[in-house]
Amino acid sequence: MQRLIIGFLASVGLLALILVVVVGGAAWWLVRSYGEPEPLPATMVLTLDLGEPLSEARPRDALATLGLQQPLEVPELVLALELAGIDPRVQGLVARLDATNHGFAIAEEVREAIGRFSRSGKPAVAWADSFGELGPANEGYFIATAFDSIHLQPGGIVGLTGLIAEIPFVRPLLDRLGIEAQLTRRTEYKTALDSLIEDGFTEANREMLNDLLDGLYATLVAGIADGRGQSPEAVERLIDSGPLMAEDALAAGLVDGLAFRDEVVDRALEAAGPEAELVDLGLYARRTLPAADEARDATIALVVGQGAIQRGSAGLDRLIGADDLAERLSRAREDDAIDAVVLRLDSGGGSAVASQTIARAVARLGEAGKPVVVSMGNAAASGGYWIAMGAPHIVARPSTLTGSIGVIAGKPVLAEAWEQLGVRWESVERGENAAFLSLHQPFDATGRARLEANVDALYARFKEGVAAGRGLSAAEVEAVAQGRVWLGAQALEHGLIDELGGLPAARAAAVRLLDLPADAAVVMRRYPEPPPAWERLLDLFDQPLIEAATTAMAWWRGVSAPGPVEVQLPRFR
Repeated sequence: MQRLIIGFLASVGLLALILVVVVGGAAWWLVRSYGEPEPLPATMVLTLDLGEPLSEARPRDALATLGLQQPLEVPELVLALELAGIDPRVQGLVARLDATNHGFAIAEEVREAIGRFSRSGKPAVAWADSFGELGPANEGYFIATAFDSIHLQPGGIVGLTGLIAEIPFVRPLLDRLGIEAQLTRRTEYKTALDSLIEDGFTEANREMLNDLLDGLYATLVAGIADGRGQSPEAVERLIDSGPLMAEDALAAGLVDGLAFRDEVVDRALEAAGPEAELVDLGLYARRTLPAADEARDATIALVVGQGAIQRGSAGLDRLIGADDLAERLSRAREDDAIDAVVLRLDSGGGSAVASQTIARAVARLGEAGKPVVVSMGNAAASGGYWIAMGAPHIVARPSTLTGSIGVIAGKPVLAEAWEQLGVRWESVERGENAAFLSLHQPFDATGRARLEANVDALYARFKEGVAAGRGLSAAEVEAVAQGRVWLGAQALEHGLIDELGGLPAARAAAVRLLDLPADAAVVMRRYPEPPPAWERLLDLFDQPLIEAATTAMAWWRGVSAPGPVEVQLPRFR
């Protein structure tokens, strides 16, 4: 038995040793890779793959940490293209497009950044093997129309098909399964969970979705018309005839030529000069964006929050942890090197309590004399808008989904489902509301009354915060609340935001709030700065794992370790 135990522990120790060696080797490789960058070439053509995912912030999952998945950040793309427009080494941009799912607000942000680069006099060329393949690629083609020219591979397709909003309503299925969703909402436009409680679109939901689609479709048509020099009516006819094969798209003026990628790249390099080299935009951004210690009139911290909002810490999940984001904002408040904050939000909401935690951190920045500008990405709705509503200035894209000033709460009741399965639940309780959130019994009269009272209180608190933050009357807030989602352009009309634009507009607003001239030397940088890849890799391996591996190896050697052995891993900032 002792031999079996020793053999088992030896195996564990060997695996731990292998793990440590692998981690150490990976860290050594990453230090070499990231620590000794080669200089950028004197003449460059930047490359960009817009068919790949874009994110407001890099994901914190293990694959991203290991370097297997590194999506380009939206702020990184916008700021790098802005810098490239005035960098004499950069002589052009070649981007690959496809059917994309970045979101219309991000698509607007990217189009605007490409447009600024193009207006600097440097050629911006878009290429696609196909905009979708018999599928919709409205957003991808919408982005492509910001480029000086669009080239499509022979045999490719332009997937202009129009917009559709599809929602699965599972209420009939839940009824058959014996599951009842007991929910209450404030009010009829708070439709986030309609698929659980309705058989189809309610009148309010259909009205809101039609309104949103009208705005998004108008943006799509206007962008294509402007980019391709066609009338909106002509673009609508082309959309109604889509998807279009390559030859038809060329004849219709949707693309400028049919070519393979190597042909497009070769032409761009030839135009740039004999010494020109291709450089990925992500690499260019990492090597050229302003460093934290560069002298400026002011430094603006760019703090990013993306995902559903939850209490506590998000860990490695793609969520906004209230403690995490509030802590980053607090660090910016206490950092003497930071003069103002741009808070970039992309969230459809989440916990009301968590949203209030973050909103408090935003308010404290203002109390400390550091202006906060909220820049909205694809969405800053419900809890996302709760965070933003008290900021002195809010910027959104025309297609940003925002508002949703309302509350929804409840629970699924599985009592009938258990009965159908032959399972009987019984309980012993103390206190009248002990079963308040039990999934196995419906709300009783007292429980329902408490739920309604809590939702009423949260809704009232939300509306009061909007009124105070936006300087609106109670009647004005009620008219735009009721859980209704607005596009950014509509939100501006209703006073829910201050300005339409992206990160450059948010930066300019922060400069104004600092009472600096428009041409002041200001740097906006990610805050806190993302740690190097090798440090993120080491952070995956917590101290207890190292301690366990050390103890196991001690047993393997036949030596009983007296206690945890600390292995100090290097940390570089």
